[in-house]
Amino acid sequence: MVMRWLAAFMLGAFVLGGAVGRPGAEPGVVVQMEDDRLSVSAEEVTLKDILAEIERATSIKVSGQERLDPEVVDEARTVRFRELRVEEAFRRLLPDNDFVVVHSSDRIEVEIQVRGQGSAPPPPGTGGAAQAAPGAPAPQAAPAAPADPVSTALRDTAINDPDPMNRAQAMSQLSRTPDRDRVVETALGLLGRDRETVVLDSALDALRSLGSIPVDSLIEFAANSERDPRLRVRAIELLGAGALDHRKVQAFLRSAAAQDPSQAVQAAAKRMLQRTSSQ
Repeated sequence: MVMRWLAAFMLGAFVLGGAVGRPGAEPGVVVQMEDDRLSVSAEEVTLKDILAEIERATSIKVSGQERLDPEVVDEARTVRFRELRVEEAFRRLLPDNDFVVVHSSDRIEVEIQVRGQGSAPPPPGTGGAAQAAPGAPAPQAAPAAPADPVSTALRDTAINDPDPMNRAQAMSQLSRTPDRDRVVETALGLLGRDRETVVLDSALDALRSLGSIPVDSLIEFAANSERDPRLRVRAIELLGAGALDHRKVQAFLRSAAAQDPSQAVQAAAKRMLQRTSSQ
């Protein structure tokens, strides 16, 4: 009797801990997020409901859903992937659309766009929805890929080589590799500590080539009056291209337009604010 009661208790606890028992969860969808890694398991669920559950269960905010084909939004699908970066996860979910991913300290914003308008093209080899047949086993963590020796060497050169031209060239070459995590990490590291214009230009070029805009880091760089004003203007333009409506970007632009010591930076901030008012 005691064993039967214990088994029933454990079964009830398992059910309550799953997707069925979570208040407000979309039925048939399980979404988990750890750091910036997203996992989704959905069994015959519409894209609309998958996106709704991602917004409900994580710090990700999705906008521009009205730009999606209604048939695509309402089509039931089976999706399974685990521990993907947000950019790759949405490339799986939205293989036929472009989007911009904006990272900030308190949330991640994904803006869906019409293909060919305002975002970088998808990286090679990432197209296609992640689908599995009904009844397939739960998603399993993929084995960690070994470190790419080419991108590792390029990163080390970009950071440590004493020749600025070598650092800039390595950053440029690294930006053309598929290792997007390492590209962003290296570019932000250079923006934080390098002082050579040619190197910083290559870091900004690398970030521009990606559909991911690190808002906090770019604002910090653009607001640093000790930096070359031309490079600060480039950072402002990058923010304007991918995160113009972000509240932190708007606050920074208003401050820079009013009181930055560089007239060039003031003018760039005012241009971005005018673009906001004209939209």
